[in-house]
Amino acid sequence: MAVVEGSTSAQSSGIESDPLLLGLNGDDIAVSQAMAKRDYLLHWQAVGERSRYVRQRIVETIEKMGAPLALQVIPVVESGYNPYALSHAGAMGLWQLMPRTAHGLGIRPSKHIDGRRSVEQATEAAVTYLLDMNKRFNSWPLAIAAYHMGPNGLSRRLKKTPWQASDGLDALPAPAITRAYVKHILGLASLLKLQTISFPEPYETTAIQLNPPVDIEQLSLACGMDKHDIFFFNPGLNQAQYLTRSIEVYVPLELLASIDTQVQLTGPKYVKTTVQAGDSMWSIAHQHHITVGRLKHLNPGAGSILRPGHQLTVPANRLARATASANPLLSQGRRIHYKVRSGDSLWSIAQRFGTTAEAIARFNQLSRRELIRPGDTLWVLARIRRPS
Repeated sequence: MAVVEGSTSAQSSGIESDPLLLGLNGDDIAVSQAMAKRDYLLHWQAVGERSRYVRQRIVETIEKMGAPLALQVIPVVESGYNPYALSHAGAMGLWQLMPRTAHGLGIRPSKHIDGRRSVEQATEAAVTYLLDMNKRFNSWPLAIAAYHMGPNGLSRRLKKTPWQASDGLDALPAPAITRAYVKHILGLASLLKLQTISFPEPYETTAIQLNPPVDIEQLSLACGMDKHDIFFFNPGLNQAQYLTRSIEVYVPLELLASIDTQVQLTGPKYVKTTVQAGDSMWSIAHQHHITVGRLKHLNPGAGSILRPGHQLTVPANRLARATASANPLLSQGRRIHYKVRSGDSLWSIAQRFGTTAEAIARFNQLSRRELIRPGDTLWVLARIRRPS
């Protein structure tokens, strides 16, 4: 993002007419601007560079839904425009949607696509939620507060202490951390309106349909893209290889012609296969029409005795037995010490952190059917990179 020096006077700019700032006094806006400058200007360059991959589709979605365009600053505060961001509470993606919230908004977990990381699905869900909150509370500051702390808790506080914009943001009946969150977003929105800050031009992208089998990393390299760029444009992808499923991906418009010529040339050369009970090096080599020597060459770390669940690299000529490789930006997990909450199960925790119940059980030396109780602590290897 660019930062432009100059006046940020709310009185002379007319920014109070912005829907998010409507009814707020100049002092509230000035304080919010100062907080936003203090806490975000140092990170503008990094945030702006990340935003270029996804902001075109965010803006298009917001405009299509008839919401204030200033909502595009919320991913700055929520995730730093990092679609792979994952909180310790399990909120994920640009808009940091929690699993239950996302489910209620129609996003369903899938082994192929993660809707909370998907630019289109997550933006539509988050904006739907914000529009609903604005309709419920008839106030954008309150809608933003509800997005942060939840509508029911905010409603209880408002029953005790009614609030309107003219009361001032310091009087907003919410925890201090929520008031600061609201001020950050309103401050960024006003600075954007004043053009004191600006986003860089986003990469212009277009959607294409890929028919299986396709290896996305090979496709990216064949078209001259930087390593992993296609996964920054398409953070919702769980896999790098789609062997039996058609998918839609967004690619830079300037590369469309070269991609059209490469799609049919970039099927996967190698895939992963999962060892089943009773498998041996000979049986797997036979199934994939290669020699045992070739199989060992492709898997130098594999011993003669194979364990069920272990994965081996094999040529991509028997896709029915193959396991697609993962999105490489998901492959560097981070270990999280998670405290079990009421209503949690291994499955729900796994969905929250992008892993499996079996992996959590194995990591904590638990039986898959073992009961977990509120207050227990578990180590979880989250399949999401730490935000950069």
